[in-house]
Amino acid sequence: MLVLLGILLLVSASFYTVRMTQSAVVLEFGKPVRVVEQPGLYFKWPLVQDVIFLDKRLASYSTQPESYLTVEKKPVLVDFYAEWRITKPLVFYTSVRNAATAQARIGDIVRSFLRGEVGKMPLEAVITGNRKQMIDPVLASANQRLQALGIQLVDVRILQVGLPPEVLQAVYKRMEAERTQEANEYRSRGAEAAAEIRAQADKEKTQILADAYRQVEELKGQGDAEAGNIYGQAYGKNPAFFSFYRSLEAYRQSLGGKDVLVLSPDSPFFKYFRHTLEASGK
Repeated sequence: MLVLLGILLLVSASFYTVRMTQSAVVLEFGKPVRVVEQPGLYFKWPLVQDVIFLDKRLASYSTQPESYLTVEKKPVLVDFYAEWRITKPLVFYTSVRNAATAQARIGDIVRSFLRGEVGKMPLEAVITGNRKQMIDPVLASANQRLQALGIQLVDVRILQVGLPPEVLQAVYKRMEAERTQEANEYRSRGAEAAAEIRAQADKEKTQILADAYRQVEELKGQGDAEAGNIYGQAYGKNPAFFSFYRSLEAYRQSLGGKDVLVLSPDSPFFKYFRHTLEASGK
């Protein structure tokens, strides 16, 4: 029974399965002897050979924002991620052994080339410029370095570009000063435009009042002329009645108030009063 169990264990240790997402590196006494990249069931010598499986799928690398210096020696925070895959399993195993070591090497290489590209650019271009123009040289240079490790860098992307807190505060203060200056300029222009509008309005007001006064005087003159014409026509039809009517108007305006008039009884002003008194015998 023990012999049968030993045989089963030996047989099970003699075969291994390679999946579609894997590559297999066969080791003999710890040294790589061949690579299996096609999926299937394979044989190996038990106790002599061992198998290391490597993932062929895309892997990603990401990091926390790190500080880089621009061409003006100003610090800027850059956060990036990278996608990579194993293209040469045997080279990969002999150079970096595992994915954790590969991640560390990829981070160091990409950061090195990215630091060089950022150091060639001004701060404004790093923050607002075309990031593809900054990343393409990094991707090409890093790929040349990583090929020797059996790794292909598929993509590198900038996730975020920012400023350190102390630099950010200085930028905010500068932006605030610029906006304040711009606001003051707008206020000055507005005050100047308002003054021009008020002056124009005052000029138009004076002109309108002058035209209105002229029209009023013209209308008064026309009215006086028409009134004189009417008075003249009325006087021509019945001079005695017209004289009597005008005297009554004068009596109403002069004697109706509290003013004191000192006139001679023989004054022409009282001629109709005298006529009335003589007719009554008084």
